[in-house]
Amino acid sequence: MTDETDVERLYSELFEAAGAGRRLGEGIAARAGQTQARWQTLWTIGAGSLTVPQIARRLGVSRQHTLRLTNDLAREGLVELVPNPDHKTSPLIELTPAGRETLAEINTAAAESNRALLRELSEHDVAQLRSLLQRFTAIVKSNEVG
Repeated sequence: MTDETDVERLYSELFEAAGAGRRLGEGIAARAGQTQARWQTLWTIGAGSLTVPQIARRLGVSRQHTLRLTNDLAREGLVELVPNPDHKTSPLIELTPAGRETLAEINTAAAESNRALLRELSEHDVAQLRSLLQRFTAIVKSNEVG
């Protein structure tokens, strides 16, 4: 029979898995001179032009954090701010050619890492794990306080 201790152990495993995933992501991003936070930001921008608040909402981080990252990425020439026809004071952020190249380099390294994982986990294992995590996340969200 499952009890609260089992759920605590589940959270412990999730935290450990998340930490391992972050460390792996940091190592992958570092090969291109980036951090995982920058990689996530570049990846989100690469999906389409967005404002800083839109990027922050998608990543679940603060607007201030995203603004700092996008300003740093702009100074490095990886993103550019372009006028937003829908909002004069909130420009759209877009990847520059250098940003697309950096993102492609990181994504290529990530694909290699994913292939290595798939040598250890079957397609069925991955699908089952994703399904259980999605279900778990939905249950947790439905029980959020506040």
